[in-house]
Amino acid sequence: MGMLLALASAVCYGLADFTGGLLSRRAGFVAVALAGQAGGLVLTLLVAPIVPATALTLSPLGWGALSGVGTGIGMLFLFRGLGRGAMSVVVPVSAVSGVALPLVVGVAFLGDQPSLLAWLGIAVAVPALWLVSRPSSRV
Repeated sequence: MGMLLALASAVCYGLADFTGGLLSRRAGFVAVALAGQAGGLVLTLLVAPIVPATALTLSPLGWGALSGVGTGIGMLFLFRGLGRGAMSVVVPVSAVSGVALPLVVGVAFLGDQPSLLAWLGIAVAVPALWLVSRPSSRV
């Protein structure tokens, strides 16, 4: 069940990034981000009753709320960037930031110990961002 939910999440994020980027060029990025977050809320409210869950406590609910606020703010910046810049630059920067930032926060504040492969991935991704975002030198 977890793998199916992860796959569905990845598909939804990919579709939201692509369609949101196109829409952000025609409509205001705030409206696009708000519509995306509202759609996510509706989908969550529809699926939540059928997904088995353990007893909820205040701590996971707080982290979930904080994650929702952070995701909403991140979507505002993403759609602003997609509406104004090149998708080929904005999306990779957003994707790497979405992975690297939680990794660094987990290590710094939560005592996480990522594998060597995770650190290697970050070490490869950061220079890759530089390569993707630098100006083209076509002659």
